Amino acid sequence: MIFIRRGGSNIKNTSAPLVVATMAGEQLDAELKKGYDSIKTGRVYSADEVDELLEKEFDLKFTPTKKETTCHQ
Repeated sequence: MIFIRRGGSNIKNTSAPLVVATMAGEQLDAELKKGYDSIKTGRVYSADEVDELLEKEFDLKFTPTKKETTCHQ
């Protein structure tokens, strides 16, 4: 069981994160298939969207992943 402490409250996650190095081949295939099926159904997020979700949920601050570029002509 995993507990994350944030601002005086506990967020409880009842499952431990998966570790690829300890997975059997069939389990790894099943997890990769879950991810592939998720992408096929349109459940995709940019790195910036993931940062934003994590910032909100866990009160974290990340540096932006997108770099502003300017084009000089």
